[in-house]
Amino acid sequence: MVYRACCRCWFLASVALTLSQLTTIEGQISLSSVPCGQQQQQRIVGGLDSSRGQITYIASLTKRGGHYCGASIVNERWLLTAGHCICSGTNKVLRPNQIRAVLGLYRMSELSGNRIDPVTDPAYDVGIRTIVPHPGYTCGKTSNDIALLEVTERIYFTPTVRPICLSSGSDASARVDGVTATVAGWGWQQENRQLGDKADTLQRAVVDVFRNEECESMYRRGNRSRTIARTQLCAGKSVGGIDACWADSGGPLVTSNNVLIGIVSTGIGCARPGFPGIYTRVSEYAGWIVTVIERFNARR
Repeated sequence: MVYRACCRCWFLASVALTLSQLTTIEGQISLSSVPCGQQQQQRIVGGLDSSRGQITYIASLTKRGGHYCGASIVNERWLLTAGHCICSGTNKVLRPNQIRAVLGLYRMSELSGNRIDPVTDPAYDVGIRTIVPHPGYTCGKTSNDIALLEVTERIYFTPTVRPICLSSGSDASARVDGVTATVAGWGWQQENRQLGDKADTLQRAVVDVFRNEECESMYRRGNRSRTIARTQLCAGKSVGGIDACWADSGGPLVTSNNVLIGIVSTGIGCARPGFPGIYTRVSEYAGWIVTVIERFNARR
């Protein structure tokens, strides 16, 4: 299922991508013509303000000028987000022209409607041309919670706008268990939205990645039994206090070597003790991501 917006032809040369041209190093995939994962140097509860230019691979997805989800920059033409971020209701998918993506954004207060003031901030926004949810995803469900967004114009990389490397392969999936990773976003800073607000400054938080079996055990102890699928992973703090939250959905979970391993997906509340956040496991979808991008490149 693919949803496309009508738009003028792109006059910029496209970046050709074939399986043989992919850069794959130690379980990482780079789908961009520039090095991925380089930085300057759902929902985030218990996080810290990031530094300007510290997290360069994140995009803010907006509807009617307001932030509602996160996404990750994959290459010059594609963003990766959660499947539920492209849904409007249980069985309805948003139209591409209902979403815009803001790149290089640091503070939400620097965003005016759908436009950025270039004098005060180097961020800029782009439209969405095509929405490609995973074929196994259904709005309102948590399985296969992943989608690709093709932008209407080529992304120009700057010191504050860079692509992220993707985790790939079963070996890479196994290696993330037990590591620490960073989740980022502009989501709510506490679970009760009536008592708080979304973050103005881009937040980041360091969380622990748990084995799926360990995560299931924690949920059972909290009397909220659930199965964590192979295509998912859990991350947070066993004692709670640090987690993604509302409006961080679709955002990145990244290892210390700047590899995207997870997409903010679901969970129970925000930062509750014994209930880590549940993420889409990116490595399980690496083949699908490459296939979709390759297919669209071949059509140009």
